[in-house]
Amino acid sequence: MTLDKRTVVLGVAAAVAVAAAATATAVNHKSKGSAQRRSVSAYIDSVNAIENQMHRPLTRVMLAYRHFTASGPARTNPVPELAAAAQTLARLDRRLSALAAPPEAKNLRALLVRLVGEQVAVTREVQRLAAFAPQYAAVLRAAHAASTQLGVALHAVKIPKPHALRGTKKQILAAQVQYQADSTAAAAAQADAIDAYDRSVARVVDRLRNLRPPASLTPTYRAQLRSLRDAAAAGSRLADQLRKPDRASVPALGRQFTVATREAGTLVVQREEIAAIRAYNARARALSSSSADVERELARLQANLK
Repeated sequence: MTLDKRTVVLGVAAAVAVAAAATATAVNHKSKGSAQRRSVSAYIDSVNAIENQMHRPLTRVMLAYRHFTASGPARTNPVPELAAAAQTLARLDRRLSALAAPPEAKNLRALLVRLVGEQVAVTREVQRLAAFAPQYAAVLRAAHAASTQLGVALHAVKIPKPHALRGTKKQILAAQVQYQADSTAAAAAQADAIDAYDRSVARVVDRLRNLRPPASLTPTYRAQLRSLRDAAAAGSRLADQLRKPDRASVPALGRQFTVATREAGTLVVQREEIAAIRAYNARARALSSSSADVERELARLQANLK
C-alpha cells in the first residue's frame, strides 16, 4: 500500500477543468430566457470572470502538481510551487465564497466552494508531503547507517568460546582467569558499540522531532520515532548489564533490544499506515467526485431553466 500521488493530480486536473466546464456546459445565454435563467447565467459569468482572471495562477497550480508527480528525480524543489498553488486556490476559494448567487444557483455555488475548499486542503497536505518526504528519507538513512555501524562493530568483537580445560590445577586456574578477562573485555566492547549506536540514535531522534509529517505519513512517523526511542532505551539497559560482573540477564535484554529495533514494522503499525494512506487517497479522489457534482448541477440547470 503506497501513497497514490497520481490520484491527486488527476483529481486536481478534473477540478481545475471546472473553469472550462462552467463556460462550455453552462446555461446557454438566451436573451428571451426566463429571469431565473438570466440570473443564473449572470452568476456563472461572474464565476468565469474570476477564474479567467486567475487563469495564469491556476495554470501554475497544474504545473506544480505535474512537477510533483513526475517520475524520476525532481528538476526543481516542488515545495515552493505547491505553497504558491495552495495560496492561489485559497484566494480563489475566498473570491467564490464572497460571490453572491441567485436562489436557483445556491446549490451550484455550494458545490463550487466545496470543490475549491477540497483542493486547498489536498494541496496543503501534498505541500507538507513534498517538504517532509526527502527530510524523512535522509533521517532514515542516518538511522540505517547507525544500525549498520552497530552490526559491524559487534561483528568485530571477538567473544571467547567456552571449551574444556586440561592441564595442571594452576594452568586451569590461569585459563579460567584469562577466559573471564576476555569475556569481560568482549562485553565491554559490545557495550561501547551499543553506546555509540545510542548516541547516533539520539541525534536521529532529535532530527525526527523537528519534522512535521502530513496526516498520511503520521502513523509511519510516530512508529519510527517510538521504535528508535525504545531501541535506545533497550540498548542502554543492555549496555549497562554488559558492564556488570553478573551478565546472566544479557540474553533477555538482547532479545528486548532486537524486538525494539523491529517495532516500526509490526502488524498493528502497518494497519495504521494502510488506513492513513487509504484516507489520503480517498481525499484526493474526492476531488474528481466533487468536480462531477458541479458538472451534474450545471447540466441540471441547463435542462430545467427555461
